[in-house]
Amino acid sequence: MDIYVVKQGDSVDTIAASAGIPVETLIWDNQIEYPFRLAVGQALYISGGNAAADRRLLHSGGYAYPFIRREALDETLPYLTSINVFSYGFTTEGDLIPPAAEDQWMIDRAWEEGVRPILTLTPLGADGRFNNNLVSVLVNNHEVQQHLIWELGRTMQEKRFAGVDIDFEYVLAEDRENMVSFVRKTTQVMNVFGYPVSVALAPKTSAQQRGLLYEGIDYRLLGEAANRVLLMTYEWGYTYGPPMAVAPVNMVRRVVDYAVSVIPREKISLGIPNYGYDWPLPMSGE
Repeated sequence: MDIYVVKQGDSVDTIAASAGIPVETLIWDNQIEYPFRLAVGQALYISGGNAAADRRLLHSGGYAYPFIRREALDETLPYLTSINVFSYGFTTEGDLIPPAAEDQWMIDRAWEEGVRPILTLTPLGADGRFNNNLVSVLVNNHEVQQHLIWELGRTMQEKRFAGVDIDFEYVLAEDRENMVSFVRKTTQVMNVFGYPVSVALAPKTSAQQRGLLYEGIDYRLLGEAANRVLLMTYEWGYTYGPPMAVAPVNMVRRVVDYAVSVIPREKISLGIPNYGYDWPLPMSGE
């Protein structure tokens, strides 16, 4: 198993030939659509032909909605160590809002394949929309936090989740410290029952980075508060922006360089859009 970063002049044929694998395998493993265009800086999974061995060498995971096709889930699970069920929201009172579709079948299938199902907590309201006001209400009200954490614990036990991932985006700058306190409290409680807690972080390159996506996220303190962090390094190229890679390797490296300066490397995972890999750092030798 290996990860190959696409260079100028590469094609699926040349990469497959240099890796000594059929081009069909490269295309299938990375879900590359016809006419098989590649972007410079794109990361490709090079299969060693042994999914079980690969999984031991590389922690891999991804987010999935409960309405994912069963065939797609069954095809992917053998390559994963965890799968994040997306997602659970909450109310201003701290009541947990489950996904719109039933997710128990996903959780059961994950365990059958030896994959850890993770409950993903997001600020989704009862209307199904993201609402950062929910984050403000939650992190500033201890009673709401206590109720939500209790709801999380109950749900994880009943449904057999293996951990929780806190995925809050657009945290207000004034909620920065209280966000850390909530993550720390959640981690302390969940760890008592053997549940690890991760937190997804917007891709910052410095502590002083400006913007709504960044100012409420403190890398150092959140790295201390959670068991693990996931760097969301996939925000650059998108449908309505200029042509560019979704996760340019130079930008990913800038985020990683900053992250490892304030968070222990063993706590960091790297989120990229290609095939849902979740890399613990250092990226080589794992």
